[in-house]
Amino acid sequence: MKIIFVSFRLKLFLSAICLFFVFNSADAQELELTITSNSPNENDAVNSIGYFKAHKDYESLKLQIDSFKNRAHELGYIEAEIQDITKTPLGVTVHVSLGPKYEYVQIHASKTLFDFIELTPKEDANKKIYYLSDFQGLELLLNSITNSLVSKSYPFATVSLKNIKPVNKTTLKADLFLDTKQARQLNTVKIKGYDKFPRSFIKHFLGIKTNTPFDLKAIQAKTETLDQLGFSKQLRPAEVLFTKDTTSVYLYLEKNKSNRFEGFLGFGSEETTGYLELNGYLNLNLVNNLNCGESFILNYRSDENDLKTLNAKLTLPYLFRSPIGSELKLSIFKKDSTFTTAEQSANLYYQLNPRQKLFLGVKAVQSNSLDPVESSTVVDYKTSAYELRYTYLNRTPKDLLFPVKSKIEVQLSRARRKTEASQTNQNFYLMKTSHLFKINTSNSLYLNLNAQGIDSQNYLFNELLRFGGIKTIRGFEENSINASTFGVIASEYRFRISPSLYIHSIIDAAYFNTPIEHDQKLIGMGFGFGLATKAGILKFNLANGKTETQNFKFSDSKVHLSLTAAF
Repeated sequence: MKIIFVSFRLKLFLSAICLFFVFNSADAQELELTITSNSPNENDAVNSIGYFKAHKDYESLKLQIDSFKNRAHELGYIEAEIQDITKTPLGVTVHVSLGPKYEYVQIHASKTLFDFIELTPKEDANKKIYYLSDFQGLELLLNSITNSLVSKSYPFATVSLKNIKPVNKTTLKADLFLDTKQARQLNTVKIKGYDKFPRSFIKHFLGIKTNTPFDLKAIQAKTETLDQLGFSKQLRPAEVLFTKDTTSVYLYLEKNKSNRFEGFLGFGSEETTGYLELNGYLNLNLVNNLNCGESFILNYRSDENDLKTLNAKLTLPYLFRSPIGSELKLSIFKKDSTFTTAEQSANLYYQLNPRQKLFLGVKAVQSNSLDPVESSTVVDYKTSAYELRYTYLNRTPKDLLFPVKSKIEVQLSRARRKTEASQTNQNFYLMKTSHLFKINTSNSLYLNLNAQGIDSQNYLFNELLRFGGIKTIRGFEENSINASTFGVIASEYRFRISPSLYIHSIIDAAYFNTPIEHDQKLIGMGFGFGLATKAGILKFNLANGKTETQNFKFSDSKVHLSLTAAF
């Protein structure tokens, strides 16, 4: 919004100046502009305002005079006027009168109006209220008032100051006038480009609701969170169409390739035989294929120690167009011919905002021994549990190599384990968090913390936590370490060589407890790289692990290759 001030004695000589320059435009040499005041006291102020003296033609010179005058008004010399223009052999001399410099403006309005625009006025000796503003901050204040009116659903509101008068040599007073025009409500939201975009996400994910006061800037800010979805992106800022009786917002969206296929191969030397062993991992993530924001994850892992894991998870957001979603999970784990464990869970979650979710659910676990010989550590059991979980995810989808900036998952579970001989109350806890610290465009530091534990009166071997490998501590076999409690800090110093290639260090540290041994420590060190290819993101990791009783041995190094492809 442009605010126009009416000066007291401002004389405009624009037409005269134009005629003067037209008749003298034949000179081709460089022209010199001199601005001075007939009052010696004002010459310092003229110099402080500043202007360019050398000009190639009269048009440039004229623009500089206008610029000087406008700058003087902005600084508080609102009575500034051009008194005389004199042509010299070198150019033009302009004589000006600046007048007093006003530092403050008393803005007068009713208390009701001040309350409406959310300003706290002062009171003078005559009990009249006013708001005191710095003169140079006046335009910013008026723009702020205008933006406030726009946020209150008055997009066509105008703000002006009238009846401007001097109070003294440094202060003006003026009356504040508002023209709010018609208040507007958001009537419809229309999608362009991605017609099948799930409508529930507009209300519950973006927080854009119809039949509410219209605020375009708030809507544009909310649509920036679309990048957090992963399956959609905004092509350009939201636009609005006003008719006589309706207000419509247009969102320009595009569907992203959000399905992911990830796999890796790992290989290393077997400790006893020295033979090369392979392990593998496949992860399929299907997102929004039905255009309702759903996701399905299927994960299969085969590890070096004859460990096999199958995980499946189905997420359905915004059930019955509400902010509540559901999550169903199935996990099956098999350890050679020793035992199998199956976990089933069902959760409801509430979307707090585009990045945060709160889960509440139940879980059932059943584990069975496969060894016909009875064991004191592997026992058949069933566990039922209640779970409370919080998640936070901050994506950076425009960064191909590092699409996630921050991630947090915290979970608490209260469980009861039943065997043929006893019942035991248990507590489970989990905390996973990661963050990418960007130092500059080329350098960054990645930290990942993973802590899990079981609190129980006694422990069974087939219920212990399992960790090790590329997802936890590198340099060790996948899921080769059993523990009742463990904590892992994984770190990478990353150097981006190009937009599609980076190299990184590997420094991981872990501690863990078992029912028999306590405070065991591990260290993993190595290096790796990530490369964006036409097929997807290729990652390579070479790491070596060390225990408290075992030194680094190059032949024990673990190599991990993974490829993540989008489709």
